[in-house]
Amino acid sequence: MAKISRQHIFHAASASFLAAALALPTGLTIAAADSRSPNGRHDGTSVQSTDPPPSPPPTPSEPKKPATPPSSPPDSAPSPDPTQPSTSSPDTTAPTDPGDTDGQKSDPPPEQKEDIDQATTALTEEKEHVPEELTSTVETLITIIDMVEDPRTLPQDRQGVTESAKNLSTALAAINDPRTPPELRQELTAMVKQVTATLKVVSDPRVPAEERSMLILVVARTTSTLDMICDPETPRTLRDRMIAIMKDTTDAAENGWTGPRGSSADESQNFPAGEGSRQTALNTLLPVSSSSDIMHDRKTPPADREQLAKITQEVSALLKKISDPRTSDKERSEATKELGEKSTRMREQQERAATAQERPKESLGKAAALCTSAIFESTPESALRSGLKKLVPARWEDEGIKDFWKAKASEKGNDMLDVLAQLRNNEHTQGPFDVIPLITELADLVPHDRLFGSLGASALYCEQTATYLDEEFGVTAGTWLTESSE
Repeated sequence: MAKISRQHIFHAASASFLAAALALPTGLTIAAADSRSPNGRHDGTSVQSTDPPPSPPPTPSEPKKPATPPSSPPDSAPSPDPTQPSTSSPDTTAPTDPGDTDGQKSDPPPEQKEDIDQATTALTEEKEHVPEELTSTVETLITIIDMVEDPRTLPQDRQGVTESAKNLSTALAAINDPRTPPELRQELTAMVKQVTATLKVVSDPRVPAEERSMLILVVARTTSTLDMICDPETPRTLRDRMIAIMKDTTDAAENGWTGPRGSSADESQNFPAGEGSRQTALNTLLPVSSSSDIMHDRKTPPADREQLAKITQEVSALLKKISDPRTSDKERSEATKELGEKSTRMREQQERAATAQERPKESLGKAAALCTSAIFESTPESALRSGLKKLVPARWEDEGIKDFWKAKASEKGNDMLDVLAQLRNNEHTQGPFDVIPLITELADLVPHDRLFGSLGASALYCEQTATYLDEEFGVTAGTWLTESSE
């Protein structure tokens, strides 16, 4: 596909700032691993390629940058969940990676390059027809996409940004459609502005890397409901709930770093009630986005979707209230207590809605690959590196792993997966993993009580995989086949 002119792209604000946010210094090579080292672990080799164009210079129209996120008292935070992003000592400078020492660079993986081109093309076409008030917003969105084309960007972040952009293209198409009711067009216009602003903020380099990846995933999942919001066949009540969930969730994600829209720089320095509220917000954002993932799936029965939308809207409203610095301590305390109770009900409804879907049974290899990919995208890299340390190829361990990207069914057999990863020298690589030890380790990282809240509808593939392991190999995958107590 032809490359879109960068005249449109670089006109948007804060191009160089976003480049620092989404990219880590140094280049990468592409590798394939298919041999084993003497200790029985898989090893790999690499092939280098050429450098991409340099990052663009800042534009004169660069807007005011978000204020530095505050430091909250560490003793006010609850005990951290090892599978949640770490929030300790957030860095206030552009992220650096001590492992990034290889000066070679290459384009992103071909499939991601194609996604970037498709997203950019769709947005560029829609920009020609959007109302004037959205022109700068679309230009900013195109700039964000262009920045993730940098080969140093984590594949997970690149995937989340491009998926969000494609989702927003659906909203832009509806805005440009003369058949869209004026009231809905107004709502969509506001959401496109809000989500784009949030995506820019959560990509800020002062957001710690693991939190940045999680927040980008939250935006991607939350915007996945835009196709149903724009569908004229969607019931009005359901549409209104989905709109409210998207507004509340993106507000909560953005308020965590810049304060409420229109607040002063001083106000934005005071995250509500310290690290405790911050951790509560982070721990809730991902499960709320999992509801959106389940709701937008057309296989979810309408009645279950309605119930899930209702309870999720209640949770997202509380989440927004807790994360808003303007909320009083008393109101926040009451909302936090209520949030815990409603979040439990939401997780129960997520499992009911997802398991009510009529999904075909996949092969062991495909189910395990889909399950593994969902865990990779929703689990902090530090937890994955620790949990899978004994399984990774020796060369991966020596070089250091920056991002477990995804898994694919292997041609070598149904009990093998090809795992794709990015190393700390920014090399893209892949290697074969045995399904049984990989899945059992992942099951320990994400137990059943967090499965649907973390993975959304993809949790069903983990249950399918666990059933295969139990019936065919007599292997137990953690608590994945445990019945929920309701």
